[in-house]
Amino acid sequence: MITAPILWAAFVVVMLLAVGLIGPVFLRKAAPALARVPRVAIALLAGGILIWPAALLSLGLIFAWVVSGPVILPVGASEVCRQCLAASNPFTTAPFDTRIPSAVLIAVPVLAGVISAVGVIAEYRGRVRRSRDTATVVLDGSTRQMIHGHTVAVVADDRPWALAFSSRQGGIAVSTGTLDRLGGDELTAVLAHEAAHLRQRHHVVSDLVASIAAHLRWVPFIREAAAALPAYLEIAADERACRQAGTPAMVRALLVLGDRTTPAGVADSASGPLLAAGPDRIPHLVRPEVGRRGYFPAAAASAQLLILGAVSAVVLASYAGALLSGCI
Repeated sequence: MITAPILWAAFVVVMLLAVGLIGPVFLRKAAPALARVPRVAIALLAGGILIWPAALLSLGLIFAWVVSGPVILPVGASEVCRQCLAASNPFTTAPFDTRIPSAVLIAVPVLAGVISAVGVIAEYRGRVRRSRDTATVVLDGSTRQMIHGHTVAVVADDRPWALAFSSRQGGIAVSTGTLDRLGGDELTAVLAHEAAHLRQRHHVVSDLVASIAAHLRWVPFIREAAAALPAYLEIAADERACRQAGTPAMVRALLVLGDRTTPAGVADSASGPLLAAGPDRIPHLVRPEVGRRGYFPAAAASAQLLILGAVSAVVLASYAGALLSGCI
């Protein structure tokens, strides 16, 4: 007989598959709408990358409500486990007897969560360390100047570039080539762009998402979301710069900066700095999307993630509440 716990578990499985496999299609089709609200897009993508693995881990905890099996723990520990399951279970239906011990269904997601968390933390710290090393190379010999209200590290380099490390690693840096080529409004726009990265904590978001995605690239949704995120970070920073200095100034600055020039002495700047370059953003600035194109896919993707997140929160909160109450 199909019971409420079975339906609950089946629903989570379907939602995980829908988001994981079909989610990338919605994200691509939602791009025109998301580009108009880049900070919402950032929250959607970053939130989705956090929600999907949390939902996957909660699935094992749901199955612990659905089935029961042989006792593999000592009598005392087994009784504690049984009480915790009973206290956390929102359903009154008796579980199905199987050959799978309930302790295994609880232990597997818990251990997987701990191992994943350790891996993500190690990856995140590695990215921060590489970024710090990059900043040391780029900023070596630079001078600190106050330019248009921003403290900026000026690096002697004839090539035009501007970037931002995290505040702890040096903040905004520009080359002398940039200062020579940009006018006052254009430089104001570039500095406002980089300051937006710092103010909106884009380095933390970028590194956290990349650290999680490094372990879950086999999931199409997470792979697509991680790849799309940098563009929305840049659009969000552009939005701030355009409000402060005007769209024409930002466009002219992007034309001068050209492609993503790597600072001298750095072979790969992918980890750490956020570069204020990329003429591919100019079409969005001069002719932003209008109309409702992308609204439905954006709403569908948001709804899927909200539902999946809500279900995961209920499951995790049920177990947390049982533990905090002593499984009574």
